[in-house]
Amino acid sequence: MQLYKVLFFALLLKVANSNGVTYEDEMVLRLTNEINNWVKTGVESQELQSLLDNLAFPASLKRSNWNDFTSKRNTITCVLCRSVFDSLIEFYKNGMSVNDIKSDVIKLCTRLNFGTERVCNGSVTLNLPTILHIIDAKPNLTASSICGVIFESQSCPLIIGDEFKWTINIDSSPPKLIDDYENENIINIIQLTDIHYDRNYEPFGNAYCDEPTCCRRGQNDTNTSNKVAGYWGDYNYCDSPWHAVVDVLEQIKATHQVYHGTWETSFEGNFESINKTYYQIYKTFRNTPVYPILGNHESHPVNLYAPETITDRNINTQWLYNLMAHLWINFGWLPESTRSTILKGGYYTVTPKKGFRIIALNSNVCYSYNWWLWYQPKDPYDQLQWLADTLLQAEKDGEFVHILAHVPANDECQGTWKREYLKIVNRYARIIRAQFNGHTHNDEVQLFYSNDNSSTVNNVAWNGGSATAYSNLNPNYKLYIVDSKNYAVKDIENWMYNLTLANENATQRPLWYKSYSFKEEYKIPDLSYNSLQSWLYKLARDENLLSRYYRNFFKCAEPSLEKECNMVCMRAYVCRIFTSLGDYPSYCN
Repeated sequence: MQLYKVLFFALLLKVANSNGVTYEDEMVLRLTNEINNWVKTGVESQELQSLLDNLAFPASLKRSNWNDFTSKRNTITCVLCRSVFDSLIEFYKNGMSVNDIKSDVIKLCTRLNFGTERVCNGSVTLNLPTILHIIDAKPNLTASSICGVIFESQSCPLIIGDEFKWTINIDSSPPKLIDDYENENIINIIQLTDIHYDRNYEPFGNAYCDEPTCCRRGQNDTNTSNKVAGYWGDYNYCDSPWHAVVDVLEQIKATHQVYHGTWETSFEGNFESINKTYYQIYKTFRNTPVYPILGNHESHPVNLYAPETITDRNINTQWLYNLMAHLWINFGWLPESTRSTILKGGYYTVTPKKGFRIIALNSNVCYSYNWWLWYQPKDPYDQLQWLADTLLQAEKDGEFVHILAHVPANDECQGTWKREYLKIVNRYARIIRAQFNGHTHNDEVQLFYSNDNSSTVNNVAWNGGSATAYSNLNPNYKLYIVDSKNYAVKDIENWMYNLTLANENATQRPLWYKSYSFKEEYKIPDLSYNSLQSWLYKLARDENLLSRYYRNFFKCAEPSLEKECNMVCMRAYVCRIFTSLGDYPSYCN
């Protein structure tokens, strides 16, 4: 067994050094054949046992983002992904019943330590109908394409076929200049993202479990660690209890006079939770304008946003768009004119004030875990073409723009969609005054670099962090201080509370505090692109400054900061800031 393990990893190392073609394909073929023989005979051969033992996910990586894996782990996971999907596709095309496929995939999922039997059962049951529908509709779909979309990395590349070579028509005329006058008057904008309300959160329940989300009713029988779920939430992979959701809304109402709110709520996706949370937002703020967008957790199953052509009510997303149009418009947050695009794909645009436009996108469609990308890689709902056309009209009308989107234009966004989005931002950078994202739960920023001058910042996307503590983070929200004339962000305040202290005083409301002002924290005169460029240059070289950014990235949460991380380690977080069509990683080495 030990000799086999050494040979196995030596083989994978050779794979990585040979661009992952011959040897990786050979490993996939061997594992696929062994899986198929196991399904046919019911006997797990010694070679399959060895392969599965060596490929099985370490417990420490079960909740990790697959896009963050090292090259070696990414290669192993790609082999695993391709083998499982090769087998699944073969089972289905050879006429195996859906129930038998489901049973075998659950066994594989459990055997490979992706989750407990209960988690694997639930995940496979929810996702299998969508996957089989796509296989039916796409007879040429391969495991390599599926895994290439999920990982899209050097270790697991997406072989770009014609379906992924789509482009958006972007106006090529020179950008129109708009008078960019500053103003002493300001407006305050609140960004609250990733609430993650869990209807089943159980204070003082089990905070340490072998499932994707802990602190839930029914998990107490597995609590052998004595880690008890906190009253206000918990660092240990737990979503938010209802009273914590209410508290953050009450805190914002009591503390800030806000012009409008950017609500990027990512709920545990179901009809009741969405209704309950949006009603609470409405009840709390009443006449305060709210501009909501969809997160990846609202859909059911989670992450899956189906194209318009999918009419099967069991797997489409139309129920969600119908619900959002009803709630968002009936609460008076959005005008009737937004209904058509919300129903089409969960996106919209409004002009709250002359000269100012808000564009709210459904960027969840580009998320690499949205299986519908296998079915229709081209821009679903024609959203990016609509974005380019809307920005062109905004430019003609002399409007400045804020863009709201949940999934940022990072490595978790499918490459073609990300590329086209960056091209649009580059063309209309002069009128896009800021972008606001969520999803990562971290306190971070992305700087966009001009295609014409790779050393020049021409746009910025601010991340709101998360109201949930999931995982190993303190809850937070952001206050943006914005120029009321040109809508540029003048400063940012981060508001949060220490979850450990909050849980130690469970009978009292959490002690919210302003953890920093961006200008004061990083000692910069303003948030202009020139100042941010200078800040970034210094960040990569100044240990004290980088340590501050690193602490703020994890929102000062001790469980995250306990991990040892030197200057080399922390520079990886600088790399996340660069966003460009060019070879931006070279800047952060």
